[in-house]
Amino acid sequence: MTDVQTFALGRGEAQAPMMLSGVDRLGEKLGRHLRAIIEPIAGVRPNIVAKSAELLDFSNWSGQVPAVASIGTYRCAPLKGAVLLRMDAAMISTLVDCFYGGIGNRPLPSRGEFTPTEDRLITRLSDGIMARMVDCWREILTIEPSLIARETGVGFAASAAPGEQMVLQRFTVSITRDAEWPIDLIFPLAALRGVEALMGTRLPDEDGPADPIWQARIARQMRDIRLPARTVLARPNLSLADLMQLKAGDVIPVTISRSLPLIVGDRILAHGTIGEQEGRAAFQIEKLVQGSDQ
Repeated sequence: MTDVQTFALGRGEAQAPMMLSGVDRLGEKLGRHLRAIIEPIAGVRPNIVAKSAELLDFSNWSGQVPAVASIGTYRCAPLKGAVLLRMDAAMISTLVDCFYGGIGNRPLPSRGEFTPTEDRLITRLSDGIMARMVDCWREILTIEPSLIARETGVGFAASAAPGEQMVLQRFTVSITRDAEWPIDLIFPLAALRGVEALMGTRLPDEDGPADPIWQARIARQMRDIRLPARTVLARPNLSLADLMQLKAGDVIPVTISRSLPLIVGDRILAHGTIGEQEGRAAFQIEKLVQGSDQ
């Protein structure tokens, strides 16, 4: 065997598929929102594809990023660690050209930083993407992104160790036939571990009619639940002074009402009278209490 790979104990990839499926579901929603962000800038309807989430080391991802790229570093409370947003210079330059009336075929400039116009477009795109991400995540968790820094090139924005495991959520954007650019969201694996249970269980598509068999079983079980039922014959009022002077043999006069309450738990269920049946005291129901809360 020559394909044996080393494995670092404690990194735990066994549960990654469940987590990645949750990221994929959120990514599909976010991909639809990205089209609405880019179309007004490009002047044409862009083609956006949400790729399947990928688990990889930070060094493997950073090695794919061009030297000139917009890397936004965000704190997304309550997620742990920093989330990175990557957009390539080629896409930014093309979108600026389209925004000002071009068709996206202008030769790309050779430079080491973005122009002020490109910086403004990066801010507009980044703010829109993060706002839409918050909307998509709201079904499982309310996150609050805040910009830590925006750098040109991943080397200046490195926020993780080379071997740290990350989750890559990538969207490919194309507005011309011969060009395709990635937009990457990079999450620390440790950040998603804390919300993995939410990502795997809160699925809005699961909302639907209740299972009738399950309902019947629950109803049968609930019929055997025993609840305390009682009535109150009288409620005499005594002053504190009278109460303190009570002694054995004292008689407290009471008046028993004609209609007495039947109380189950802390609710009055019915009214009736006290009588006798087969030599035992009994309560006869005369009127059930009607109401939406009964």
